[in-house]
Amino acid sequence: MRKKPLILAGVIALTVGWFCLPTLPDDADTVSSVLRDRSGEILHIASVEDGRVRLQADLDRIDPAYIEALIAIEDQRFYSHMGVDPLAIGRAIKSNFSAGEVVSGASTLTQQLGRQYEPRPRTLPTKMIEAIEAVRFDLRMSKDEQLERYLTRISYGSNIEGIEAASRIWLGKSPRYLSPDEIALLLALPQSPEARRPDRNPVAAKTGRDRVLDRMVTGGLLDRDTAIMAKAQPVPTQKRALPNRDILAHQTFGGGISTLNASEQARVARHLADWTHKQPVPVNAAAMIIHVPTREVLALVGTGARDHAGGWIDMTDRVRSPGSTLKPFIYAMARDDGTLDMDSDMRDAPTRFGSYRPENFTRRYHGTVTVREALQHSLNVPAVTALHAVGAERFRAALSAAGPEARGRVGDTKGEGLALALGGTGLSARDLAVLYTALGNGGEAGPLRFKPDAPEGEIYRLVSAETAKAVTEALRGAPVPKGFANMSGIGRIAYKTGTSYGFRDSWAAGLAGEYAVIVWTGRPDGAPRPGATGRGSAAPLLFDIAAPFADVVRDGTTIDAPTALKSVAAQTDDGPIILFPSSGTEVLQSGRGLSISVDSELPVQLFVSGAPVPRQGGLSVWTPDAPGFYRVSAIDTKGRSTNADIRVVTRDQLIDAPPQFR
Repeated sequence: MRKKPLILAGVIALTVGWFCLPTLPDDADTVSSVLRDRSGEILHIASVEDGRVRLQADLDRIDPAYIEALIAIEDQRFYSHMGVDPLAIGRAIKSNFSAGEVVSGASTLTQQLGRQYEPRPRTLPTKMIEAIEAVRFDLRMSKDEQLERYLTRISYGSNIEGIEAASRIWLGKSPRYLSPDEIALLLALPQSPEARRPDRNPVAAKTGRDRVLDRMVTGGLLDRDTAIMAKAQPVPTQKRALPNRDILAHQTFGGGISTLNASEQARVARHLADWTHKQPVPVNAAAMIIHVPTREVLALVGTGARDHAGGWIDMTDRVRSPGSTLKPFIYAMARDDGTLDMDSDMRDAPTRFGSYRPENFTRRYHGTVTVREALQHSLNVPAVTALHAVGAERFRAALSAAGPEARGRVGDTKGEGLALALGGTGLSARDLAVLYTALGNGGEAGPLRFKPDAPEGEIYRLVSAETAKAVTEALRGAPVPKGFANMSGIGRIAYKTGTSYGFRDSWAAGLAGEYAVIVWTGRPDGAPRPGATGRGSAAPLLFDIAAPFADVVRDGTTIDAPTALKSVAAQTDDGPIILFPSSGTEVLQSGRGLSISVDSELPVQLFVSGAPVPRQGGLSVWTPDAPGFYRVSAIDTKGRSTNADIRVVTRDQLIDAPPQFR
């Protein structure tokens, strides 16, 4: 009679427990987010709570031999019981009673899964709760789903959870193909995760592994000779690092398959790291590569040096002054308006626009120049004149319609006005990527794509296809950066540099083949770097990154860029190149010295109309003493020379013109 109340109490407890236990847990947000490249290669793995690494298990990517051994050793009737194994319970009770102590457990894999979600004290009441929970799990989940959840959450020591993470960290490989010794180790570790950690207790890890190998022999899973050979294998004693080099990219792309290309991502990261650590002062860099036809982001590296100040900031997404990088789009809109063409003449001379009087970067003026020359040499006055004709607010609205939103003049909340042409606004590297990708796409702008299945998004025609082509061709003629003089044959790199006020930001943005490349260098805190220009700081990085995409046309034959880059340095070049002043331009006689700029691999001597040019503070400076025509000559130590014919004019020969073209 005493048994009836106990049975009734048990039934009541089971019934109450059934309805009071929480619903089936959702694992959606509890596994590590994994960023993969377009082919599925892992780029970054984010940790979950408490810094744990928990990778989603997939039975299709786990060695079937491991699954077979797991079931045989841990839960032989897993596929036949309903979460609880009465036969195992009876066997355990008998063994424990005979031994006078607990020597055997009866927990199924499903019950162990319940403990992974909510660990509890090992008492009889909790055993009953776990039993109820296991039945609920079994009714609501398939056996394969139970296994996958178990193999996702089971601990393997340290901060490692799940067989995928354990296999990669302890074995350095995916669990898709495992040897017998590896299977035995991955079965032994969860039985005593901390006591058998291979990096701390390799002897205990090997002992546990060998015991599992013996059980595999007993269970008919291995023959004895194979087990002996498996026991002879050493256990790993060090944890292997999981991919975590792209934490900033992960913040942008999230988990899953991205548009990134792992090799390009790594290549860009190497270029930026090499450059930043060679600089004399702490500085950083960021870069992007975009496939122009699809607008897919192939590489996004937000920092070149994590160990530098601000090294954990993604500088591709920070608003900075873009310097002169918007000039191509100003001229493009003016061309579409019919105001000018790339060969139209413009005045590069001191000009006032109301209270605003822009100056060229070098504070030198060239007189009459073509739009092409003004763009290639980044002259400020012609660009501001063109913007005045287009309309600053109209230009800003066009940028916003294309995607990038000009954030107002840096340090000025009243609006950018004409200073927008010289970087008086705020844009990010991603904004510039949208614009330069549009230039390569025949003037059509659209949002960048970070996922292969992302929608194309709304397309906006920023400029006409004909104008986009004309501007791109002009950018191909821009002087190559110092040190790349022999690479001027790489005509596919069409680029523009930019330097923000106070030398705070250095930019280079351009097109090479089917790819757009954006490079930023500077300090994340915005501190100035005197003398650091886009041409000197960012452009060399752009050429390094863009070179593999560029085609070289030599003697009518197109050569792939890597081959050309290797061979062009060995060829005889044409000697020094006079970058400033360029041939055919006019220079204002202002009483100040004119700094002559030359690109040459060898030392050069400069002459103006036969007279040597003195050097001042490391610069070759010539001061015109009278108006007229002059010849600037550069001769290197091999005797190779080049000339530039220029004209010096006085102020009264210049027109302090209203903002219009002559």
